[in-house]
Parts: sequence; structure tokens; C-alpha cells
Amino acid sequence: MAARRDPEQTLALLWRTKQPGSRGPRGSLNLDLIVGTAVGIADAEGLGGVSMRKVAESLGVTTMSLYRYVPGKDDLLDLMFDMASGRPEADDWPSDWRGGLRAYAWGMWHTLRASPWMLDVPLNGPPMGPNNLAWMEAALSAMDGSGLRPDEMLGVLIIVSGYVMNEVRQELSMTRAAPETGVTYEEWGRVYAQMLAKVVTDGRYPTLASVVAAGVFDDDRTGPEEDFEYGLGFLLDGVAAMLRGRTPDG
Repeated sequence: MAARRDPEQTLALLWRTKQPGSRGPRGSLNLDLIVGTAVGIADAEGLGGVSMRKVAESLGVTTMSLYRYVPGKDDLLDLMFDMASGRPEADDWPSDWRGGLRAYAWGMWHTLRASPWMLDVPLNGPPMGPNNLAWMEAALSAMDGSGLRPDEMLGVLIIVSGYVMNEVRQELSMTRAAPETGVTYEEWGRVYAQMLAKVVTDGRYPTLASVVAAGVFDDDRTGPEEDFEYGLGFLLDGVAAMLRGRTPDG
């Protein structure tokens, strides 16, 4: 059975308030150096390439010396995720709630695509690190004064964040599979339509058959950016419709 992890200890690690253990030589090792080295390995080799042993070898120290700073691999992953998230460039975001949320979503999209291993990090709880809280603050600040209640602001943040992560994960999965399938992300719509056309003609899927016949899947011109923008606009339109329903003129 895996050892229980204390959320308070995770918080202390993320905010650098936990002092390293007293055992072993101190030298020039520190938590930021360890985490930054692990992030570099993940960027180069993916999350599967990261281990306490490999991080220690990259730093020229023993594996045991790392445990003075990081209790275990799971803690290292939490630290890596927060470091790789960076800080949002919110000062350049539009001042209206819709423009701010759109900038948040696209900023998160670019961050995850730049370090796709982040999507492989197990989420052990809600965000607690300083960088991830900075993203939360930026998104919530964009909605402040929009007419949304605090609980609705948080709900919209969760929905938009989930949408971004799902879209990037789907794109990466299809891109990684391309060498085996021989089909690129942009080509999948047309190929999918051809395959569906062979199996939805017996009357069991009449609505799906009509959608396929309408040519919805046939456009090879749409890539991940266009698909992402379409879905994001759909979500933001829903928020706008909810807000319009609260005004006197509807």
C-alpha cells in the first residue's frame, strides 16, 4: 500500500516553506534546481523518462540526497507541474470578461502543448502551487464584475480548464498515433466520414447518417486551432447567454 501523502506537506513544498532534512551534505543543491532538472528531462524525454535516479545523475549527486528536499516521486511531479505552468501574462489580456477568459484558455492551451507531459501528471488534488494559483487568480479576475456570482465564476473556471485539457489531450493522442494509423489530425474528419458511411446505412443510426451525409466531417482545412476556437466560443456563448438572461431587457 502506498504511503499516505499529507496535503499540508505538499503545500509547504510548493510554497518552499518546508526546510530540507538535516541528513546528508547540503552542498549547492536546492529544490528549484532539482525540480528544474526534472522538468528539463520531461521536456526532452516525456514523463516516463523522469525518475529520482535520473534526476540525481543529471545533478551529479546520489539519489538519496534528493530525498532531503523531495519526499518522493509524486511530490516531485506536483512540483514539476507547477513550475512548468509558469505565470500567465495577464497584463496583456483584454479587460472584458469574455476576452480575458479567451486569453486564459489560449494561454493554458499553449502552455500544455509546449510541455505535453503535464497531461500525464496524476492530479492528486486541486491546484495549490503559486503558479497555478496565479492562473486561477487571472481567470477569476477576468470574470470579476461580469455579473457572475463567486460560485459561478469558479464553475466557469473549472469547465473552461477542463475543456482546454481535454482538447490538448485529444490532439496529442491523435498526433502520437499518426505514425501507426497513417492519418494526421487534419485528415481524420474525412477518413472518419468515409468509414462511417460504410456502417450507418442500414437505418439503425438515421440521425448520424444524415450528419455524415451533410459533409460535416469532410473539411480537411480545420486543424486543432480552429477546432479549439470553435468549442471555446461555444462555451463562452453559454456564459454570455446566462448573463443576458439576468438583465431587465433579457
